[in-house]
Amino acid sequence: MYQALYRKYRPKTLDDVYGQDVIVKIIKNSILNNQINHAYLFAGPRGTGKTSIAKIFAKIINCEHPVDCKPCGKCVSCTQENNSDIIEIDAASNNGVDEIRELRNKVNLLPAYGKYKVYIIDEVHMLTQGAFNALLKTLEEPPAHVIFILATTDPHKVIETILSRCQRLDFKKISTEAIVENLSIIAKKENIDIEKDALTEIAKLADGGMRDSVGMLDQARAYTEGKITINDIHDINGTLTDNDLRKLLENIIDNELDEILEKIDKYNDQGKNFVKLLEEFIDFVRNILLYKEAPKYFKERKQNIENYEQIAPKISIKELFLIIETLNKYSFEMKNNNNSKLLFELAFIKIISDKNNVIVEKNEQKSENLSKVPEKNLQIKEKNIEKVENLPKNVENSEKKQTKSEQLSPNQLNESVKDEKKIQNAKKINDKLHSNIEQIKQIRIDNTLAKFNKKELKNIIPALELLNDLLINTDYSHAASILLDGTLKAASDENLIFVYKTKRLSDLFNENLPILEETIAKILNKKYNLIATNLDEWEIIKNDFNNKLRPFIYKEEQFNLEDIFKEDESEDNIQSMFEDIIEYN
Repeated sequence: MYQALYRKYRPKTLDDVYGQDVIVKIIKNSILNNQINHAYLFAGPRGTGKTSIAKIFAKIINCEHPVDCKPCGKCVSCTQENNSDIIEIDAASNNGVDEIRELRNKVNLLPAYGKYKVYIIDEVHMLTQGAFNALLKTLEEPPAHVIFILATTDPHKVIETILSRCQRLDFKKISTEAIVENLSIIAKKENIDIEKDALTEIAKLADGGMRDSVGMLDQARAYTEGKITINDIHDINGTLTDNDLRKLLENIIDNELDEILEKIDKYNDQGKNFVKLLEEFIDFVRNILLYKEAPKYFKERKQNIENYEQIAPKISIKELFLIIETLNKYSFEMKNNNNSKLLFELAFIKIISDKNNVIVEKNEQKSENLSKVPEKNLQIKEKNIEKVENLPKNVENSEKKQTKSEQLSPNQLNESVKDEKKIQNAKKINDKLHSNIEQIKQIRIDNTLAKFNKKELKNIIPALELLNDLLINTDYSHAASILLDGTLKAASDENLIFVYKTKRLSDLFNENLPILEETIAKILNKKYNLIATNLDEWEIIKNDFNNKLRPFIYKEEQFNLEDIFKEDESEDNIQSMFEDIIEYN
């Protein structure tokens, strides 16, 4: 009968264990120094060797002639197929009080072959509260011939009174290098032809679990008739190659949302695991970040870097951080949601939306910088004109002999004057809007905190998740993105305060108040007056409110928000209509 590889190559001695050197050393020293505890807790991720080491440990301490912490394999205890002195209990299926009471009644029986009776209780965190309590007394004062080894993947679910009675050994995830080394040995023994890259990919997908990696190798052998390649591993696990991930990132860079959504539909038809895909994509983007920021470190640890070399020059560090931050947020939500495809789509829609916002802000900054150039030129030209007017007559006459190309032409002067008027008009409009926003901000912050309603705040916060549904609505996607970037910190029955990390982001919020209020009304079915502030300002406001350092007095709003923003737009339009008119005196 065929035996699965993970069972066939299960460690038989402590020296066969990979990646748990600290645990192995502690157990060996305990045996050599005859300092064996009555109870152990083995805690760690699945597939890291907890049960295997427990069985090896039990076999060694019951062996009559151990050699260098290895069972001899010849004594009565070692030669027993099903040793009655080593009792393995699955707490997931035997988790009740009755099972533990039965165990407690049997512990007084002496071992049949060896020195100790060893109880290995796997997945101990699955025991009920009553079962834990039944085990407690026995665990505290067991007979001299009994040793308990409790194994769990969730030690935080084990009650404190049990934890305090055990020697705890924490198993870590096994390194990729250790997994690849073990898989290479198994592949050689089993005559499995497999690429080195495929072994590395298996180790990466196993996420520190040796059993999972050996199981994956077994599955790959069954799937492939010839040589196992990295593409075969991706097909089996529903993941993407680095080449596919690079193309997906290029779609983001080129704002090709339609193509991204088509690919997501294709992945869904192929039965891809979207949680795994997101984790793979985050890892790929992280590798690009390392390639750009720590190239030496990255190249020492990564073999195939062609895809990273191609994509790295096309994307900025800021954009990489934006992508990682967004994907991490959605990765957590996807693990707790049944519709992972929807969240996967929303993650990419939000990335492109945020990326476009960054580009707009960059262009606005460039425009501001460029707009300062004509103003400087105008000042230089005005100084030149003053110098010409103040020249002595003889010099003035000589100047008249100069060519026209060396003098300021009327068109050049008019252009400079026109540029200066544009800048002054834009500044006036912008200053007026910001002045109005500051007044609105003061009133709305005071009004919110004067009638602060904690219950309202708690009710609204979870409802804001509905904004994710609007990210695919072209009318509200930009507003929804702005709102999701902030944090709701205070609420009253009619006012909400959002807080942003920087002043630039809070200003962006306040400059779009009408559409943001419309968006909030759409998802909450109620109109709220919104306002935003930055984190530094909020800390001061919060301190004043909590310590009652100043009064927050409610004041009725005497303004119409839409009129303020319409007035700003109308003034801007009037200026643009008449900006090209040149006055001659």
